Amino acid sequence: MYKRELKLMGNQFEITVVAAVEEWAFERIDEAVDEIKRIEDLLSTFKDESETNLINRNAGIQPVKVSEEVYNLIERSNRISSITQGSFDISYGSIDKRLWNFDKTMTSLPIVQPPKR
Repeated sequence: MYKRELKLMGNQFEITVVAAVEEWAFERIDEAVDEIKRIEDLLSTFKDESETNLINRNAGIQPVKVSEEVYNLIERSNRISSITQGSFDISYGSIDKRLWNFDKTMTSLPIVQPPKR
């Protein structure tokens, strides 16, 4: 078993490959890291040039051409949101990054009070 721990997408990752040959295992780990970085470049709200930030900057202003991959992800996310009656929300980050920002300084989930009726 071969492992690599590193920080990607603002989070701690541990990638593990079970293999008989060390060199082959670390090549697969490198491929996984490259793919995670590729996805981060497309979607990260922390990268000015990401497609996500391009969409956000132009929201309500003008249409944005995105890759087929991002378009399909948004379309699928909207279907999941519908199926879960909004429990899954692709727009979570637009609310307020102070609520929950997936960093090590937060030690527990934020407490959200239900609305008063």
